[in-house]
Amino acid sequence: MSTSQTKTYYEILDIQRGASQTEIKQAFRKMAKKYHPDTNPQDEERATQKLNEIITAYRVLSNERERARYDVMMRTNPALEQRESTESPSTGEKAGEILEDLLAGRGRQALEIYDELREQDGFKLSDHLDIRDYLDCLFLLAEQLERVGRHSEATEFYEELYAREKEPPRYRYFLEEVKERIKKLYSRKLPREADSAQEEIACYRRILEFDVDRSEKAFLLKKIAEVYCRIGRDGKAKEIFQQALDLKPGLKGTATIREKLGMENA
Repeated sequence: MSTSQTKTYYEILDIQRGASQTEIKQAFRKMAKKYHPDTNPQDEERATQKLNEIITAYRVLSNERERARYDVMMRTNPALEQRESTESPSTGEKAGEILEDLLAGRGRQALEIYDELREQDGFKLSDHLDIRDYLDCLFLLAEQLERVGRHSEATEFYEELYAREKEPPRYRYFLEEVKERIKKLYSRKLPREADSAQEEIACYRRILEFDVDRSEKAFLLKKIAEVYCRIGRDGKAKEIFQQALDLKPGLKGTATIREKLGMENA
């Protein structure tokens, strides 16, 4: 591109300077469709010229090496650099800022950016970060959400991480740590925030899906039995509580539920 050209390649594709490769490709397809001569029969010559500009811009910006050279050239043209620098950060740049802020300990700032971006239709953080950065970002965002008391959202992020870590390619950076955090949230935080007894029970049952030992399983079954007892389903409560006692006859903290269910001698 000569320095006399009116628009930059970024402006031709109508994208921000920090646009991701996904955003560049999406913009190219949109612009190519808009200016294709077949869709502009009334001004085919101008459409062809515009389409050639779009193709040229895409060829450069979709090639990382060529794009880097182009960006250096832009910095030698003060007029173009000034125009680009006044533009607001792209979605891709903001997604990168989330991870940078989290790594720098600016968790609240990162969360503010994330909340702003997720208001956009179709926004997915995974579209703007490579897989390793995305996994790091998920973990740190979940940690921050947990820190500020947004336990349900934190759990969703941890659950996604856990699912991704179990499937190829397996990075296993977080598997055990994430599992423990999920179990902690389902056992201590989410039951208190549940809107119904069934939601509360579902929290304890989710933990039972993990590989837990007999003592932990007995404790969780007791918690489920206590919920059933609280909502008046004594028959179900007795059934579940007996399962807990079968696993651990000496289970502690059972005096209250034994009395309520008439199982003092069980």
